[in-house]
Amino acid sequence: MKRFLPCVCLAFLAVACFQPKENLSEVALGLCKYIPDHGPVDGSEAYLTPEFYDAYVAAFDAPVADYGEIGENEWLFYFVTGNGEAEPAYTVQSVKKVDKTTATAHISVQQVWAGEIDPKEPVAEYDILMKKVDNKWLLDDFDDKKQACIDYVKALREKYKSGEIIRYMESDDYAREYIPDFEEELREYYKKYGE
Repeated sequence: MKRFLPCVCLAFLAVACFQPKENLSEVALGLCKYIPDHGPVDGSEAYLTPEFYDAYVAAFDAPVADYGEIGENEWLFYFVTGNGEAEPAYTVQSVKKVDKTTATAHISVQQVWAGEIDPKEPVAEYDILMKKVDNKWLLDDFDDKKQACIDYVKALREKYKSGEIIRYMESDDYAREYIPDFEEELREYYKKYGE
């Protein structure tokens, strides 16, 4: 028994020492590519927490009366920097593990045009929140956008309920003709997300 215990202890020590260490910088960098651009990134649902995914998809899908809202096509404007066909180049500046299931990362973003970083393009800095769910790190927030999306949808729902958006559209010669389309989008939105 005396010989057996040291062997067991050594075996546990060896297993513990040779466990692969998590590289949270690499995890953060990998998650950055799932930050929404002009709509949900293909496959992003598997890399975002359900709460974050649901919040931003509901915000993106919410019917609006004006061009330029989150629900139109300028999602990149709200999330990163640059526009159009540019690809963002992410760099992880620092990572901090808050506890066993939460970590934050400070990242910088620069746009890549035609395969090259344009030195004239500004570098933007953001913070992401990662959560470990079912032993997998997921993106849980990006510069507090999760709450911004929730607040945005809440405000829009109040405008739907009060009729404010329809009144606005009725008062605008251009928007008036799109009222039936808007009402149909709203019915579909309620079917998907509830009233």
